[in-house]
Amino acid sequence: MPSGAERRRRKSANARRTPTPPPVDDTPLAAFFAQFESFSFNARQPSNKNFDRLIRVLKIEPNDPERHVVREGFKDALVMEFNERFGTDGNDLAAWQNLCCVLQIAPVPDTIPECCQCVWDTHVNLVDLVDTARIGTPIKLFASLGELTAYTIKTKKFFPKQNAYQGGLLKELLREILNPYLGKRRNGSAKRKERKKKQKAAKAAAGGD
Repeated sequence: MPSGAERRRRKSANARRTPTPPPVDDTPLAAFFAQFESFSFNARQPSNKNFDRLIRVLKIEPNDPERHVVREGFKDALVMEFNERFGTDGNDLAAWQNLCCVLQIAPVPDTIPECCQCVWDTHVNLVDLVDTARIGTPIKLFASLGELTAYTIKTKKFFPKQNAYQGGLLKELLREILNPYLGKRRNGSAKRKERKKKQKAAKAAAGGD
C-alpha cells in the first residue's frame, strides 16, 4: 500500500495532467461582454440572451452602425469560445471524440473519419453547442436539417459562417453544413433543384450573415 506521501504525489501528478476549465471571467464571451461597463454578464444565461440584453442596455437602434460593430464583436467571441471549448485542430482525434460525446453519439468512434461522419449526420445549432459546453445546458438535437433551419431562424441563433478566428475543427464542421453531401450523380434538373433547396436550408441553419 502506498504511503501518504506517495498518494499525495500521485494526486498532484494527476491534477497536473487533468485540464482545468478556464475561470468564467477568462472566457472569450465573458471578456467580450466585460467591455461594456453598464452591462452585467450572466454566465448562466445563453449567449444570445446576454447579447439581446446588451443591445437593450446600450439602447442601440437597428440601423445604428455601432450595432453592427457590437454584433461583429459578439460573433468573434462566439467563434473563439468554440475554439476554447472544443479545440482548433481538425486532425485531432480527441477533439472529434469530445464532440461526439457532447452530441450524445454512442458508441464513440475510434477514427477521425468515423467521428466526422457521425458529427456531420447530427443536426445541432452551433450557438447551442457552445452554450452546452459553457453552462451545461442539455444539448438540443434535431431530426432533420429542415427542423434545425426553422429553429435557427425562429430563435435567431445564427453562428458566423466565416470568421478570421475559425480553427481547423470549426472549418470542417461549417464546410459540411454549408456543402451537405447530396450524392455524386448530377443527372436531371430535379436533382439540381433538390441540391439547391438543401444547400439553401443548410446555409440558413448555419447563420444569417
